[in-house]
Amino acid sequence: MTRHTLLLLGLFCLFWLVGLRIDARTGIEQQALLGVATWVFLALALWREPAAIRFQVAVLVGVATTLECLGSIVWGAYTYRLGNLPLYVPAGHGLFYLVALRTASLPWLLRHARAVAYAVAAAATLWMVRGLAAPPLPDLLGFVTWAIFMRFMIRGRYPLLYALSFVLTMALEFYGTSLGIWRWSPLLPGLWLPAGNPPTGVGAGYCAMDGLTRRIVATVAKARVRRRAARAAT
Repeated sequence: MTRHTLLLLGLFCLFWLVGLRIDARTGIEQQALLGVATWVFLALALWREPAAIRFQVAVLVGVATTLECLGSIVWGAYTYRLGNLPLYVPAGHGLFYLVALRTASLPWLLRHARAVAYAVAAAATLWMVRGLAAPPLPDLLGFVTWAIFMRFMIRGRYPLLYALSFVLTMALEFYGTSLGIWRWSPLLPGLWLPAGNPPTGVGAGYCAMDGLTRRIVATVAKARVRRRAARAAT
């Protein structure tokens, strides 16, 4: 299981290192092919996972896609290079979440979960402070999202998962924005809140999406139990 998780993590990193660089230099047709490849990758990665994990990832994909449409297409907080929502983005969220879940279950990381959480929280704080001091405008969105991240790290149930998600998210954000695949608006539309490119605490997004996903999964599970109880009673 450990080797399988490390292989999945390695393939995931390689896929995005190559895939985003290809997307930066191609048109809509090639981007669609990358999207198909991402969905195939996700399907293969989920093939041997338990049904509960597959359902959890599917719910996360739905949650993330909804937020992507609202944040990018409707609100314009960030925009993708071609002005669309690339086909690989929803599947990419599913892959990202699966990799984070699997990586957070590695025995070595579990034994050092507290140290990892403290290190990531400290690094995130230093990076947030830098964002506030960096010209031309303070990264206030980074500060807000950092505060959300710290709330999850202090009071959340899965600090190791949140820490790993934060690190993976920031790595992907730095890479994607450096290639020009997507770009954050310097001022959030409507709120006029200054934001970095990327915001320093944007990794908190997966903490929030994980929490919402688990709530939806728990609600569905309770509804199934009630239906079964009702059928048994009749």
